[in-house]
Amino acid sequence: MKKSLLLLRFSAMGDVALLAPVVQAFTQRYPDVGITLVTRAKFAVFFEQFPNVRVVGADFDGRHKGFGGLVRLFNELRQLASFEVVVDAHQNLRSGVLKSLFRLVGVPSATIDKGRKEKKELTRKENKVRRKLMHSVERYAKVFDRAGFTLQPSQTFQFPPFTSTENELTTFLNRHTISSAIPWLGIAPFAQHEQKMWPFERFAPLLDQLYAKTPITIFFFGGGESELAQLEALRQQFPQAILVAGKLSMAAELSLIRQLNGMLCMDSGNMHLASLSGVPILSIWGATHPDAGFGPWGQGSEAIVQIPADILTCRPCSVFGNKPCWRGDLACLNAISVEAVAERALEMLGVKIQ
Repeated sequence: MKKSLLLLRFSAMGDVALLAPVVQAFTQRYPDVGITLVTRAKFAVFFEQFPNVRVVGADFDGRHKGFGGLVRLFNELRQLASFEVVVDAHQNLRSGVLKSLFRLVGVPSATIDKGRKEKKELTRKENKVRRKLMHSVERYAKVFDRAGFTLQPSQTFQFPPFTSTENELTTFLNRHTISSAIPWLGIAPFAQHEQKMWPFERFAPLLDQLYAKTPITIFFFGGGESELAQLEALRQQFPQAILVAGKLSMAAELSLIRQLNGMLCMDSGNMHLASLSGVPILSIWGATHPDAGFGPWGQGSEAIVQIPADILTCRPCSVFGNKPCWRGDLACLNAISVEAVAERALEMLGVKIQ
């Protein structure tokens, strides 16, 4: 009987996507061991191209809600396989309950060290301890190591091609007049929290500058009713731009991202999707900081726009950008000019301005 491992990581989108380099490395090094990954069903697309990986969609708002739902999920998982070990890459209450249930039937577990202490030291208001912390991908690899599976995720990881989406993407692109001879730039202006988002009203003057300086095709990425409304309003100002948000399946959107020449984004899920697609990134950072371990995988300082922490010493004030600005003015974002972003975006695209 083939050995099997149970992997837990429920959310958020970017955090789940960052498992992909680790899962790929696992399937390559341990082809005789299967993985059952429990996550949100919509994230299964990140792993569908890997061999020996089965994704179980957790429905925490429905059949798997509450303690009774977790017991149901536990029983469903036991019907699927006899697991050698549980790898908890999430470390929250739900994963703790599942680990405890499996422990009662003799299945050991390994749990991620999220580095909460050093992250708190990095983000506290006074006496910060500034140092570059382990990347989330490396933390995932470490928990596999604790489970007995040594891994080395590739720094040049790319999602495998999503061949099943070719017709969907071709149909979408054929609705627009697009030249492959000019750069394709993705723009993803949103993040989960305000403290991570460059002011939206700056994107119109930014697009003015980009269109004035080079022929370019721009695609807008986002999701949710509020984001879609803002992106549509921006597209009405720039009808030559193409609205992707809400138009494609996740797999087709990832296939489009693979074809971009660059992605301008925030510290967000779209940043991770683009970097994991092998696309050059230009990410704008505010309250958070790549030193906390959530920067674009495989890319360096060329992928970051930020006010240096030695100039704005309150940075970073949060690991996830979910805390109010101590200064009250979001200087970390407001001090990043349209001109600076335009210049860096053109550099990323390899556009030489005379």
